[in-house]
Amino acid sequence: MKPLRWTEVIEAVMDANGGTASLEQLYQQAPQYRSPLPAGDWQKTLRGVLYREVRKGRYVKVGLGVYARQDHLQKSSYQQSAYAQAVSGVSPPDYLRQVGNVHSAIEGMLIEIGNYLGYLTYTPDQNRLFDGKRLGDLCRLQKVPEFTYQELVDTVSRCDVIWFSHSHRPFPKFVYEVEATTNFVNSMHKMYQLRDIDARFVLVAPEERRNEFTRHLTNEPFAECKSRYAFRSFEQVTEFYFICARYHELHDAFLNG
Repeated sequence: MKPLRWTEVIEAVMDANGGTASLEQLYQQAPQYRSPLPAGDWQKTLRGVLYREVRKGRYVKVGLGVYARQDHLQKSSYQQSAYAQAVSGVSPPDYLRQVGNVHSAIEGMLIEIGNYLGYLTYTPDQNRLFDGKRLGDLCRLQKVPEFTYQELVDTVSRCDVIWFSHSHRPFPKFVYEVEATTNFVNSMHKMYQLRDIDARFVLVAPEERRNEFTRHLTNEPFAECKSRYAFRSFEQVTEFYFICARYHELHDAFLNG
């Protein structure tokens, strides 16, 4: 039986995932539709076919490394997506003002940014949605690696978003907690349990809560390792995501346009 063409494989994976697919999903699920896989760097071949079909209009970018079938998209919802607004020049504050679920949007942007920067990403909020994309489908990891004692693995697995090193033995490098309204203390205590791990602890919240975060850092036990903690505002995360999206578009146009 003749193996499916790469365009057919891409289509099959997208159909199986509701019309959208991340690069990670394409890599993981392609073997279900094309076996045996060809020798060599078949992932590079798959990407080349995908990018060609994007330029032809068959597929549309709906995130950093996330694609959708053109006929699957609802034009109005796509235009409101973070990626589309970033590319169209909308400002981060204007985007945040019209987002329904800010917590899920920030988590989704952090996951896509982490993937784009080459980290292995994880969230326990697998079924939350970001622009119609399930967060668990965006992550490169479906479970936290057994990188150390089980107690610490369990603590990490309860944090909102984690970026792990892309290595044979992944370790957490950035641990994020998104706090829209709740008190910082519980999240900071959770992160404090991880102080023996070489990771950065990042609290993400509205800009007006920065001073509240700074006050907590003067208290024990956080003061003893305050250099490990950082604050990033919702606006900073959104601006970084928008810059990544615009760079991604420019990069693709320059090299492949």
